[in-house]
Amino acid sequence: MKPPPRDALDAESFEGLLVAGKYRVERLVGNGGMGTVWRGTHTALGTSVAIKFIRPQFAERGDARRRFEIEARAAATVSSRHAVKVYDCGIADVGLPYIVMEYLEGEALSETLERRGPMEAHEVAKIVREAARALARAHEAGIVHRDLKPDNIFLATNAERETGETYVVKLVDFGIAKILDVDVEEGRMGGPTLDGAVVGTPNFMTPEQLTVGGAPTPATDIWALAMCAFSAFTARLAVEGEVLGDIVLKVCSAPLPVPSRINPRVPRGLDAWFARACNRDPAQRFQTAEALALALDEVCGVRPAASPPAVAERVQYKLIARPEALAELEGLQVSSGMSARTALLAGLVIGVTAVVGIVGALAYRSKVADEATRVAPAASPADARAPRR
Repeated sequence: MKPPPRDALDAESFEGLLVAGKYRVERLVGNGGMGTVWRGTHTALGTSVAIKFIRPQFAERGDARRRFEIEARAAATVSSRHAVKVYDCGIADVGLPYIVMEYLEGEALSETLERRGPMEAHEVAKIVREAARALARAHEAGIVHRDLKPDNIFLATNAERETGETYVVKLVDFGIAKILDVDVEEGRMGGPTLDGAVVGTPNFMTPEQLTVGGAPTPATDIWALAMCAFSAFTARLAVEGEVLGDIVLKVCSAPLPVPSRINPRVPRGLDAWFARACNRDPAQRFQTAEALALALDEVCGVRPAASPPAVAERVQYKLIARPEALAELEGLQVSSGMSARTALLAGLVIGVTAVVGIVGALAYRSKVADEATRVAPAASPADARAPRR
């Protein structure tokens, strides 16, 4: 494809551009590190869309284009109302890759915190809960967002909402997501970066990301979501620093901040929740995004506390009584001090005893009748009892 004019790329103005023959670009609505986002309209349907273009300075870089492709693929794979929807992607006539997404109105969580300050507990719990739902779907699909931060948690006011909701949480910017496609032949993990590369926003990255490297895991996003929750409760970053070295030191070795010391109004139990969510040992964190959100719901009092776990090795059996057995027991009288099991056993013993008694009595009467028929002398009581031994 013939490269676009240099002045067109430098200006980054796409107003009026027709993309893919059906999306009309209107106005700039957002700027990112690698791209710009424009509001557009589907010319046939008349619906609003968001169109993201890669920045011209990255257009010729293979790694940048690969990340752009990853964003489109990852976001399109996550089937959740809490992840931004992707409708289309391709190369525009100006030579730049583009992604067509749902158009969202509202603001990022970071903007809300700058405007309002710390949030109430129930609202933070809602944001974490809805973000966790999107992450759960992503993790099920083998996708790790790995750049979760308040800038990428969007509070959409124009998305489909349930009764009483003022906004719906949408996760955006999957540009550096890691798609864990295992290449069976070569044994490599898919993604746009090399092993050991530091990719993401350091303030929200895990110790293992900043040190040992390796493939990210769901524990990466769980840490970052907890860091976002900290910011929502306090309107501050949990880890601050002007240079990367300072941030790495704080993330990896310095004591992490305690939320209640910054905002005394946070709910009781939040300090322990945050300490677990951001444990430096990934195995000690919440193991799923849903578990993280459910625990925060309990801390914030928006759902009943879970009952204590059952004792190990305890087995419960469900007893189902047969109708005929119930009919047989209807006439059985059970005293208040007798258990049902004891009463059943007692009834069986009484029944067996009665049958034995009846059989014995019949045998005795038959014996007496036979002796009377033979006009034999009357037997003594001892003789009468002899056959019953």
